[in-house]
Amino acid sequence: MTQQRTALSRRWFLNATLVAASVPVAAACGAPSIATAPEPTSNGAAPETEVRLTALDERLAEIENRHAVRLGVLAHAPGSGRTYTHRGDERFAMCSTFKVYAAAGILQLESQGRLRLDDTVAVDPGDIVVNSPVTSENQGRVMTYAQLCEAALTRSDNTAGNLLLRRLGGPDAVTTLARSVDDHATRLDRWEPELNDAARGDERDTTTAAGLARGYRELLLGSALDPARQRILTAWMRASTTSEARMRAGLPSGWVAADKSGGGYFATLNDAGVVWSPDGEPLVLVILSDTTTGDVDAPFENAPVVDTTAALVSAMGAVP
Repeated sequence: MTQQRTALSRRWFLNATLVAASVPVAAACGAPSIATAPEPTSNGAAPETEVRLTALDERLAEIENRHAVRLGVLAHAPGSGRTYTHRGDERFAMCSTFKVYAAAGILQLESQGRLRLDDTVAVDPGDIVVNSPVTSENQGRVMTYAQLCEAALTRSDNTAGNLLLRRLGGPDAVTTLARSVDDHATRLDRWEPELNDAARGDERDTTTAAGLARGYRELLLGSALDPARQRILTAWMRASTTSEARMRAGLPSGWVAADKSGGGYFATLNDAGVVWSPDGEPLVLVILSDTTTGDVDAPFENAPVVDTTAALVSAMGAVP
C-alpha cells in the first residue's frame, strides 16, 4: 500500500523488569530513567529488559498531539536486551506489513521442497487490483515466485501479495505463520485491497507493535528461517522503495534498514523492520500509526513516522 488513497489496497510483551533506576541519558529531550545493565543469561545473550524512557514518552505524546495520531511503537536492541514500548499492545490495521510474512511463507515452502523460487505463476488481467505497479506491467504473462516476493516487498505490489497468499492457502496462512514465530497478535482475514479498510473497532487484519516486532525479529535475526533464506528476505526488504519518506527518512546517516511499510484508511501509516547502525548493531523497530480525528479519509502524513524513528534511535542509542 502506498500513500495514495486510490492505491489502497495479539500479544508479545517482553517478560522483563520494569525499571526505576534513574540515570542521565542524552535522549530526544530531558533525562529519562532506565535500567541498570542486565546480567547475561546462561547462553550468553542479554536478557530482555523493558526500559522506561520518560523523555521519549513525552516526545511521542507530543508527536501524537501535534499530528492528531495514535502511535503504536516498539524498539528492541538485541545486543543489550533493552526494549521500549508505547501502546505496544494496542491494535492497528496491519496493511501491507503482512507481505513480509507472505514472502517468508514462500521461502519456508521452498525450503521444504514444495516449490522453487523460479516456478512461474500466470498473472491474469482479472487478478490485478489497485497499487500493483509491477504485476500490472506483466498481466497476461508469467512471473516467478521470487519476482512476486520482490514486487510485494520492494514496491508493495498488492496483486503480487494476493498471488503469494493464493499459493499459501489464503489469509489464514499468514495468521498461522505469525503464531509460529511467536507473534500472537497478528491476524489476517482478507485480501488486498479490502484488508486496508482499518474500520474503527474491527479486529480483522490487525496487529500490535509488540506482536509484529516479535515476528519480524524471529524472521530477520532469529531462527525462523535458515541463514540463506534469511539473507534473501533481508535483501528484499533492504531494497524497498516505499519507506524512503518514512522510517528511513528518520535514520541517522550511515544507518541501513530492512523494513516494510503499509498504509490504509483513517490515515493508517506503518513501518516495521530492523535497522542497523554503521557498526552493524541491529535495532528492531515497529511504528504503527493512525488518525485520532475519526476521518476515514484523513490525509496521509509521513512526519509522525519520521519523527518517531529519529526519537527512538536517539534514545535507544543512548541507553548504556
